[in-house]
Amino acid sequence: MIALLFIGIIALIVGLVWRATKENREDPKARLEANIISIVGVVLIVASLIFGSFTTVPAGNRGVVIRFGAVTGAILDEGLQTKIPFLDSVVVMSVQTQKYETAAASASLDLQDVNTTIALNWRLEPGKAAEVYRTLGLDFINRIAAPAVQETIKQVTARYNAEDLILKREQVKGEIQENLSNRLLQRGIVTETVSITEFKFSTTFIAAIESKVAAEQAVREATNKLQRVKVEAEQAEAQAKGEASARIAKAQGEAEYIRVVTGAQVAANKAIAESLTPQVLQYILIDRLGEDIKVMVIPSGQGLDLVLPDIKP
Repeated sequence: MIALLFIGIIALIVGLVWRATKENREDPKARLEANIISIVGVVLIVASLIFGSFTTVPAGNRGVVIRFGAVTGAILDEGLQTKIPFLDSVVVMSVQTQKYETAAASASLDLQDVNTTIALNWRLEPGKAAEVYRTLGLDFINRIAAPAVQETIKQVTARYNAEDLILKREQVKGEIQENLSNRLLQRGIVTETVSITEFKFSTTFIAAIESKVAAEQAVREATNKLQRVKVEAEQAEAQAKGEASARIAKAQGEAEYIRVVTGAQVAANKAIAESLTPQVLQYILIDRLGEDIKVMVIPSGQGLDLVLPDIKP
């Protein structure tokens, strides 16, 4: 726009000077040409003033107004905006989410070397754009985030043993994010998320961890085997007890059967013995004698009072 203004001013001066010369004042054609040049110069000057009064801020950005090299403090929103032509310039600064990734070397509580890679998602706070540009410039993220990340990682990792940095990864990430957020927010940078993309340890420490894991795995396997043997022994014991109980129950059943049968037999014998009177015995004896019996000898003293039937010759 400044170049257009200069061209317009030059054209206007040339037209006026050309018209003012003695020869051209008396020449209608020369006066016409001078007027045309002057009009073109005026149009260019007006156009430069009009176009210089407007500026466009892209979406996702803010415009910091600079006047004579100084930050005015005015911040332009995205879209078409106005400014003082030729006095104000606009520096565009992004307020979109961006990624910053860096590596940091530190030491754990147990003095193990730790190399950490941090990925930081951040954005510029729109209301702080002018102050950030005035104090840090356009390369503000490298100037403020790099040392903040390095110091924060060193502070946090120094509170944990190397093994805990792995086991408590989420807790460590939370502390790093909280500390970084507080530090960067003071300088107009909003921290959205912090990710620990990598933890690297010394080869000695890694070998020690692998040995420990292998030992713990062996212990777990031995414990599981012992538990399995214990369960199998308990199952065998329970099975043996069950079989013994079944045998005892069977023997008790058989004994009870014998007792009941014996008792019934004794009761039957007793009942039969009570019913066997001398008369009944005599009847049975006589009833069972064959028809061909001619002589029957009965010892004395048997208590038998037989009434013998008549035997036909």
